[in-house]
Amino acid sequence: MKNEENHFNGINDTRIYYQTWTPDSPKGLVIIIHGYGEHSGRYLNVVNTLVPEGYTVWALDNRGHGKSEGKRCYVNRFTDFIEDVAIFEKIARDAHPGLPVHIVGHSMGSLIANHYVSSRDAQNYNSLTLSGTGASPGPAIKAAIKLISKILSAILPKMSIPSGLDPNFISYDKKVVEEYVNDPLVENKITTRLGNEIMVYLPKMILAASRLKIPTMMQIGSEDESFHPDSWDALFEAISVEDKVFKKYEGCRHEIYNEIKKEVPLGDLKDWINKHK
Repeated sequence: MKNEENHFNGINDTRIYYQTWTPDSPKGLVIIIHGYGEHSGRYLNVVNTLVPEGYTVWALDNRGHGKSEGKRCYVNRFTDFIEDVAIFEKIARDAHPGLPVHIVGHSMGSLIANHYVSSRDAQNYNSLTLSGTGASPGPAIKAAIKLISKILSAILPKMSIPSGLDPNFISYDKKVVEEYVNDPLVENKITTRLGNEIMVYLPKMILAASRLKIPTMMQIGSEDESFHPDSWDALFEAISVEDKVFKKYEGCRHEIYNEIKKEVPLGDLKDWINKHK
C-alpha cells in the first residue's frame, strides 16, 4: 500500500489537503468525505479494509478542517464543500482513468455526498454509501446551538461557539474516544455559519435522495444520536433507486467504522462495494 499526501486549490483558491492509499493494481476508486470537526486521517479502518481488496482510497480534509486551509469549521456556503469535492473527484479520476468510482460520506460528509451525487448531471458512480446519516438533528445536537447559529449566521458568521457535543457520542470504544479528544486536528467548536448551513441542508436530504440514480447503502448505529431516528426511515424511503440497503447496527454509536463492533459494518461496506465493482 502506497500512502501519499497532496493539496489542490478548491474554490476561492482555498488550499485543500488530501491523501491517498493505493494498492499495486487498483480495480476501483473510493472517495471518502469525512464529517464535521474531524479529518481524513480518522478513516484508516476503512482504508485497511478496502485497499487489500484492490481499491485506491482518496480522502480530502474539507475546507476549515484538518490540514486544509480556512477558518476552523467555517464555510461561507454549504455548496463550497460540494464544489471542492467536484474538483477533487476530477483529480482522482484523472489519476486513475477508467476505474469505477464509489463515494462514501460520513455524518456531515453524508450530507455533502448525497447533495453532491444527486446534483450531478450524469451520476457516473458505481455506488454511494451514507454512514451516520439522517435528515434532521438528533438529541446530541443542542437546541441552543441550533438557535444561536440561526440568529448569528448572517451577522456574525465566523463566530466560533462550543459544539456542545459529548465526545462519547462517537463510539463505545474508549480508546477511540480518547484519541478523538486528544487529536489536535479534531475541533470541538463550530462557527455560526456552518452550524446554520448544516441545519438548512439537513431537511433537503430527502429531496436530494429522491434524485439519486445509483445503488445506495445507509449504515447507521442504533444508538447514534447525531441524527433523529425518525428521519432514518424517511431518508431511506426517499432514495429513488431499487438497489438500496439500510443497515442498522445494534449497540453502535455514531462512528460505526470506529466502534467496538466495527468488523460488521466494515465487512458490509467491503461487500457492498465489491458487489458493485
